[in-house]
Amino acid sequence: MDQKLSEIIGAIYDCVASEASWPNAMRLINERIDGFLTTIAVFDTQTRSASLAQIACDDEEAIRTLIRYAKDVPFFHLLHRMELDEPDTLERMFALYGPDGEDVWQRGDLYRNFHSRYGVLNSIDMAILKRPQRVGTINISVKYQPKDPAIFNLLGLLGPHIRRAVTIHDMLEIERDKSAVLRQVINALDHAVFIVADDMSIVFANETAEARLREQHVLRAHAGKLTCLNEYACNALSTAVLLGARDEIRLGAAGIDVPLGSSDRPAVAHVLPLQRRREGGGYERNAAAAIFVAAAGTVTQTALEAVAALFALTPAERRVVGYVAEGLTRNQIAEAQGISDGTVKSQLGAVYDKTGASDQRSLQQLIRELTPPVQRNV
Repeated sequence: MDQKLSEIIGAIYDCVASEASWPNAMRLINERIDGFLTTIAVFDTQTRSASLAQIACDDEEAIRTLIRYAKDVPFFHLLHRMELDEPDTLERMFALYGPDGEDVWQRGDLYRNFHSRYGVLNSIDMAILKRPQRVGTINISVKYQPKDPAIFNLLGLLGPHIRRAVTIHDMLEIERDKSAVLRQVINALDHAVFIVADDMSIVFANETAEARLREQHVLRAHAGKLTCLNEYACNALSTAVLLGARDEIRLGAAGIDVPLGSSDRPAVAHVLPLQRRREGGGYERNAAAAIFVAAAGTVTQTALEAVAALFALTPAERRVVGYVAEGLTRNQIAEAQGISDGTVKSQLGAVYDKTGASDQRSLQQLIRELTPPVQRNV
């Protein structure tokens, strides 16, 4: 295991219980990729107010300058078009903006007062949360032109972990008390939260979770273990819990936005590994993960989102599944993405391994089966 990477991921999950821990996690990221200044933020798309805003940089003056001119970013309206867990440079935003994207950027106050002043040559941006009224991003300002694929691979690997921490933080925000440990906050939540061992044995369930078990609409307890009525959801949650207990690095996109598959009480679930943070949270020794069940929202989760969440697909695999759902052949998928047929074949093979589908036709059938009535708002 890459110990440094493990340290970064552990620091990211520490941020669920304490928003003030984000600068430490971001400094570790800066050290790994030679970043100058890193920000993480979750914005309300209507008011542009931030529910989460943290900065990490060794230059205090640079931080003050950034804060002063941050609202000058001309690309705010484009953030929702960024793909989750896919880091890229400013050039992506220029392209999304249009032919004059770079000129607009260079005429702005943020570029002239921050980037030019501190020798920032580029930035790496990645979407970490996309909701109807909220969008979250991480932005890393760098004093070099990032071209090394290893940098983007690293950030892409960290993306699902950051997304998980931000998503669960968003759920906890209303009930958060700075003096309370995570266990106390969980007790007060209106969301159902289960703390489970690595074999899905229920260690603790808050009152809302107990009510969910009594209803038995999507979840139930069998021989003391948490199970889902939907087989795919059951496998997705148990796999994520086990992965998180054994190796947080490998957890990746598993266990985020997992649809639980109910038409009358739709919900999604998120898995937070606890193996390394039991002592500070007041959990029992065998606690492996906390499973947060989010109530129904107003936006229907598409079949593609459901498949991606249930089988922890990478962004590239998710795109391929989308093309398969549209009925494209392998050659057509390759042409649409500008990649080789061999690459598509490899990506489809990975999708088949994860989903159990044998070919494109069976994958299409699976997508139809998983077209869920699930809604989400957190």
